Amino acid sequence: MDILGIVDINGWILLVVFLLLALYLRIRWKFGLWRRLGVPGPDYLPYIGALKEMSKLGLMEFDFHLIKTYGRVVGTYLGSAPSLLIADPDIIKNVCVKDFSKAPNRYEFSESQSELRKGLNALEDDHWRFVRNTLLPTFSSGKMRKMNPLLQQKYELLLQGLKKDADAGKTIEFKEVFGRFTMDVIASLGFGMEIDSQTDPNNAFVRYAKELFNVNFSLLLFLTVIIPKFDVLLNYFKISPTNNRRVMDFFKSAVRQAIEMRDEGDQNRKDLLQLMLNAHKDTDKNEVEEKQRYEGDPQKWKDRSLTEEEVTGNSIFFLIAGFDTTSTTMTTMAYSLATNPEIQERLVNQIDSIIGRDLPTYDNVQKVDYLDWVFNETLRLYPPAVRTNRKSKTEIDVAGYKIPKDVDLSFAIYVLHRDPEYWTDPEKFDPERFSPENKAGRHPYAYLPFGHGPRNCIAQRLAAMEVKCAFVYILQHYRFATCEETEIPMKFKKSGLLKPLNGVNLKLVERTSI
Repeated sequence: MDILGIVDINGWILLVVFLLLALYLRIRWKFGLWRRLGVPGPDYLPYIGALKEMSKLGLMEFDFHLIKTYGRVVGTYLGSAPSLLIADPDIIKNVCVKDFSKAPNRYEFSESQSELRKGLNALEDDHWRFVRNTLLPTFSSGKMRKMNPLLQQKYELLLQGLKKDADAGKTIEFKEVFGRFTMDVIASLGFGMEIDSQTDPNNAFVRYAKELFNVNFSLLLFLTVIIPKFDVLLNYFKISPTNNRRVMDFFKSAVRQAIEMRDEGDQNRKDLLQLMLNAHKDTDKNEVEEKQRYEGDPQKWKDRSLTEEEVTGNSIFFLIAGFDTTSTTMTTMAYSLATNPEIQERLVNQIDSIIGRDLPTYDNVQKVDYLDWVFNETLRLYPPAVRTNRKSKTEIDVAGYKIPKDVDLSFAIYVLHRDPEYWTDPEKFDPERFSPENKAGRHPYAYLPFGHGPRNCIAQRLAAMEVKCAFVYILQHYRFATCEETEIPMKFKKSGLLKPLNGVNLKLVERTSI
């Protein structure tokens, strides 16, 4: 019998059975985290996780379904990675404030994205504190005022671009128009490049930026989602779908050239890039936020400027974080005013009485209270980022569950912003929600367009100024109006960021007097 190899055959069978059993137990253990912890949630296919449901429903509806079915804390998987979805303001507050040192990361970049890993929101511990502390004066009210002339150039170009179609009574697709405006702003402030994409939409900066944002689904991208370490191998062979080296090299080169020009004497330009280069010598105070205290030796970080890699990483990060989100906010704000003409009329009247025909600036737009309410209500009803994240670096207690380190903690912003427990008639566009008396009676962590806690969005002042100045300037000359091509209600893409599926088509009606 031995001669026929039966004993050997039986040995191979036993080995295969043992390996299959070991693989089964390994997969069951790896994808049984939430079951072991007692966290409610659906069962998923190993390594696929919630990807199928998310692609079918879209992230917004997917989150609504999970929270409605399983409660305010739900265990999910993003590919092979466990993720805890949270829609409870008290728990979010604990994570963002009480436990923020345990869960520091807001954005997670792959190992192949070396440039972005030097940006503020990818850093940890004292390195993060140093960069945050260094950048804080850059976003003080004094610095906002100094950047106003550059912003003025861009909103004047925006209106010039709108005027031709508006005066001809043509329909305007505002997602594209506002996208060009925010692109011009970030190119000017973050990279020191003066472009006019309203009249030249094919310039190099715009082309590369569009390529950076237009990530198409592919088999390689799918593999990097379900097996993140696979991206390191792909990057070694220069085929990583998350790290387009040609695009990244363009933006690195743009920052490097701008820095070299400043070194040669062009240091009078008051933009975000120059402020970052000078930030270590800046004595301005940020009125909104105090500096973070170092946990280690503070002397290690004294008298050091930002490195070129840190400046480059933050410039690229501000482009990624501020371009599409800001243009989406402007688009949904225009839609909300056009579909609520009585609200638009009240806003126009307040602009007329407070600013009149003066050019909008950082200071005078602050005086238009109703503009701030409209801006905030737009971000409530249409938050560009439907989720935001932290990642635990140590074991953390969340709602009584002991969550292991390196587990993603996702906050369901879109769900919270439309939760009837915190917002009466949540589907209605109502700026009055943000009057001082209404804000005082609401849980502050039920509203998260810019995050909360020490790792909130450092550039939210700049984003608000950009949007408000542009809208004041437009509304000094025109009103937004719906037309036959306006899609009511808006439909949205099934993606991680809120984006109108078919754009937003409106008209501008000229004002005859002020």
